[in-house]
Amino acid sequence: MNTTDLEAKVITFIASKIEHVEASTVTIASTFEQLGLDSMDTVQLLFDAEENFGITFDGDEVKALRSVGDIVDYIKNHPPTATE
Repeated sequence: MNTTDLEAKVITFIASKIEHVEASTVTIASTFEQLGLDSMDTVQLLFDAEENFGITFDGDEVKALRSVGDIVDYIKNHPPTATE
């Protein structure tokens, strides 16, 4: 999957998980704070992203995730987890 496709999929995914946000307002630069997410909302979003994209966020690295672009970069740099 190329970067543009991945960005679009992550943006669409995030917009679908946040009720009060339109997909057209979400960009790669959007921070979780700008999207109105508190820490608990962010944790839930990341759990959902793990399931949706077949990845596992590393506990230490997850603390650095602050934006849509951070999630895209993480997915690009970490292969999906094998499913059984």
